[in-house]
Amino acid sequence: MTTNNYPNIKSLIISVLANLNKFIALKECREKFIINVLTCFSSIKGKINFLQMARFSDKCEQYFRINFENKFNFQSFNLTMIKERVSECIVAFDPSYIRKSGKKTYGLGMYWSGCAGRAKWGLDICGFAAVDIARNTAFHLNATQTPKSKDTNLLYYYTKVICISYQ
Repeated sequence: MTTNNYPNIKSLIISVLANLNKFIALKECREKFIINVLTCFSSIKGKINFLQMARFSDKCEQYFRINFENKFNFQSFNLTMIKERVSECIVAFDPSYIRKSGKKTYGLGMYWSGCAGRAKWGLDICGFAAVDIARNTAFHLNATQTPKSKDTNLLYYYTKVICISYQ
């Protein structure tokens, strides 16, 4: 199965990239890479890694590894897509617990897990989404990992992330 079976997704990605002023200066090979990656992201169910993207694309695994070294502003892309497709929305904030073991991973600590109903060892991310009121759906905006800090509490950190992200 290749991503060529999804022409609507490709046309949506191309139209959003065309509307971003920052991306007019993208080189053609970089633009093709971004289109390929975003099409793979929307096509693959389950775990997404370089090997999976190679299976759903006509490119090899090394192509994805090399090109992912360059940064891409996904938040600007997501905001442009939302502005293009959504007429009325609200921003939702969701801190989420991620199970993770080990001792060396950045940000590891005790975080609240709503599913378990207690604090558990792992990671925490702050997720933002634009909720489309008319369609009853949400579009991802941004996710930020919560750092483990003994001198600030989580409520203060969440407030700071919200203020910085969406002034």
